[in-house]
Amino acid sequence: MECGIWNLTRGGFLYLSVDRYERPHFIYMPILLPGIRELIEEKANGDIMDILVEASTQDIAEILSRLPSSEALYVFNLLPVELAIDVFEELDIEKENEILGGVDEKKKIAILNRMAPDDRADLFEQLDEKHKKYYLSIMKKEEVEDVEELLSYPPDTAGGLMTTDYVVVYEWMSVGDAVKRLREIAKETDFVYEIYVLNRKDRSVGIITLKDLIMCNPDEPVSKIMKTRMVRARVDDNQEKVAALFSKYDVTTMPVVNRKGIMKGIITVDDVIDVIEEEDTEDMYHFGAAGNPPESYFSAGIFGTARRRMIWLLILVFAGFLSGSVIEHYSSTLQLMLILASFIPVLMDSGGNAGTQAAAVVIRGIAVGDIKIVNIWRVIGREFLVGALVGTGLACLTALRAILTGSGGFVGLIVGSAMIISVAIATALGGFLPLLFKKLNLDPALMSGPFLTTIMDVISLGIYFEIARRMMRLIG
Repeated sequence: MECGIWNLTRGGFLYLSVDRYERPHFIYMPILLPGIRELIEEKANGDIMDILVEASTQDIAEILSRLPSSEALYVFNLLPVELAIDVFEELDIEKENEILGGVDEKKKIAILNRMAPDDRADLFEQLDEKHKKYYLSIMKKEEVEDVEELLSYPPDTAGGLMTTDYVVVYEWMSVGDAVKRLREIAKETDFVYEIYVLNRKDRSVGIITLKDLIMCNPDEPVSKIMKTRMVRARVDDNQEKVAALFSKYDVTTMPVVNRKGIMKGIITVDDVIDVIEEEDTEDMYHFGAAGNPPESYFSAGIFGTARRRMIWLLILVFAGFLSGSVIEHYSSTLQLMLILASFIPVLMDSGGNAGTQAAAVVIRGIAVGDIKIVNIWRVIGREFLVGALVGTGLACLTALRAILTGSGGFVGLIVGSAMIISVAIATALGGFLPLLFKKLNLDPALMSGPFLTTIMDVISLGIYFEIARRMMRLIG
């Protein structure tokens, strides 16, 4: 495999050509940006274009996203319309809004009418009413209807993810007719490799590939070469279900149908990858009790970030007060045997960590479809047994430490018993709570590490001191 060839643009910028069929890739953007900004200042438009024509649309979009708004708009206005549209679709929505507001009306119209339908719907989802009405007023009627239809579906459903940019043929056509139709509409769509077959009621009845059409006799009926076994999404399916279907059936596109089976659009794998990334990011933020994720790390203001985190931390602080209340309640027991206090941290940490481990495993199982709500009692039982075994191992170690440090076997028995019970309950809760949240139509990741740890701190302390109180009463 060739490593590639290093080249220089006329402006003196280094890039790597992977091979002669691929666009080059700018390896180190931070080195490139200061030079581009200098060229913008000098208004050296020719040198700027020398750099951009050698780059992929993704690299140009990255350059624009790293430039200040005025400079990004200046560079974008240099791009020919075709390239500008391709680059525009690679930008994040915030940058799209900035740039669309600054280009002339002719370029606005071209971009809005020729954007991919799903990307355009995502953009309109974020617009205020004033801009939405204005942009709709300058677009073609059929494109306006397309936007309005896609916006009618919630953004986190199959209808909200789908695009109306796809190719269909009809089951009564011959292969020759299908190829002719494909030639007529191929310029208007990016998705020509998988062609959907509809019946007279516009219901999806099969799928054929471009290869099928090329390899078959032109007189062959489409109905004889199409594959009728195919997975479909419903317009109201949530995006998690759609992602699971893509993963299970290993497809690159999927038709979306309404309740009557009429085809409304398709979902492409690149949009599903975005969904998976979004869901994983959201779960990570929830699991860390860090609030809802911003568009990007640096786009979030310091005060906004602090506010999002503080809300959750304040809740955890109030929950933490319960731990103090438990200690206060058992203060007389603690005074009789102060050595018990030295084992509080290890008990609290063990319970919280064990519960978090179980929750992480169960949340992942829910996400990939291994664990269903109907499995709740099986999960609780399994996690309780796992916790009891783990707790026994930790109890032996903790009791041994109590004996070796001179605390005595009595303290070791108290600490060991509390450890087994706490860890068993923690793992059972770690398995139960995410499934409970799923049943309540809440994100299972909301039962995050910090929340579960705080709950287990209270439970572990209660168990520990109650065991100590009862055992001390037994020995008088």
